[in-house]
Amino acid sequence: MLDIVKWRSRNTKTYKKILFVLGILICLAGAELMFDGAILGETTANVATVLGITGICLIATQRRAMNNGGE
Repeated sequence: MLDIVKWRSRNTKTYKKILFVLGILICLAGAELMFDGAILGETTANVATVLGITGICLIATQRRAMNNGGE
């Protein structure tokens, strides 16, 4: 039983790190689109906003998973 708990703990930590890094990368992609509109054309503000919100949500999900795992 103890081995299963340790295995889940290791996988949860990896999952949290992946969510955090993925959220940061998506936020940076949205910031790049917002900064330089010449990548996809003139109307990248909407796409950049959605990417930023998605990245922030992934980071928040990672934080929530971290707080629930610590109980």
